[in-house]
Amino acid sequence: MPVQPAEKFPKSKRVVRQRDFDRVFQSGRVIADGFLVIHSKPNGLAHWRLGLSMSRKVGNAVVRNRWKRLIREAFRRQNNPPQPCFDLVIRPRKGALADHQAICKSLADCKRRLLRG
Repeated sequence: MPVQPAEKFPKSKRVVRQRDFDRVFQSGRVIADGFLVIHSKPNGLAHWRLGLSMSRKVGNAVVRNRWKRLIREAFRRQNNPPQPCFDLVIRPRKGALADHQAICKSLADCKRRLLRG
């Protein structure tokens, strides 16, 4: 079954360059809860971008890929406010279990805290 256009996650919506990751990690803001740790930095673009950072401590390749799929899906399905737009680099909290509903709620809460200031 082909992927619908609304379900795609294009490269323009991803943080892919090492210098962008470094910029977010060095001078960005960190927000965390029981499931996710989110590093964020305003990007000056017209859209939000997502980067993922998965340590081997999270688990084996199957577990890490599951985390990535769930985080991407939660990010893609949420309505991102128009302005300001941020680059987000997300990693799971140590010891957290990959649960789709918990990740969606955690991401929404962290974004709300980020926009509050």
